[in-house]
Amino acid sequence: MPSFTLASQTPHLIIQPSDAALAPPESYLFVQDGLIISCGILYAFCYIFCMIRTYSDRTYPSASAKGIQFMSLTLAYELFYAVVTTTTTFELLAFLAWFLLDVGFVAVAIWRAHEKRDRAWLVRRIVGFVLAGMGVLKGLTMLWPDEREQVTAYWTGILLQMPIGWICLATLWKEWSTKGHSLEIWLMRYLGCYTAYGVFFWRYWNVPQNWEYVASVWSTGIILWTLLPETVYPFVYVWVHRTSKVKGE
Repeated sequence: MPSFTLASQTPHLIIQPSDAALAPPESYLFVQDGLIISCGILYAFCYIFCMIRTYSDRTYPSASAKGIQFMSLTLAYELFYAVVTTTTTFELLAFLAWFLLDVGFVAVAIWRAHEKRDRAWLVRRIVGFVLAGMGVLKGLTMLWPDEREQVTAYWTGILLQMPIGWICLATLWKEWSTKGHSLEIWLMRYLGCYTAYGVFFWRYWNVPQNWEYVASVWSTGIILWTLLPETVYPFVYVWVHRTSKVKGE
């Protein structure tokens, strides 16, 4: 006779205590789980594709400005929230997997896109910024305490995502070259944005009293401003790619 023991022992992902207190239906939790897992997989592939492209082209968007330093903020975010928001070993490992993929991308970028004389000080600055970023995040969670620190995780997350699309679009246009860029990176990042936002909007649409800030004017404005360059990006990429081929690049 089937016992479904394993299924019974498999919990849902990241159930906010205030949501769980309302005894949500299984469908609410299944959709939330699906969005979270999809987001994680998409961004994992995004970083893998970034490493492949950076390795082959020896550059990445904003490499001329040593923009890899910006990744220190992402590293700080993922390391900090891996510790303060996770409640199970699986969630902790998932966060740390993202962190390790980020570290891998940073390592490849420093190794392949920058001169040997610049590598040591770039590493030092990134480590320093990571520690400082974690300190800032700790301060924000103390200033605005919340269940599982979701308020600070949400706002800092969408603010970190916002400049990425603009930087990629600006460098693509300025340099008029697809080196360091690819449509597969863009697609993973673009779909990743929708699944990340989808997690929080799914919560808001079902339990608006617990997630009012998600649909605020500032939140909506930041999301739209983030998606604007991401939506334009593939058209500019194709245009640059075609004209570069005509010029014989």
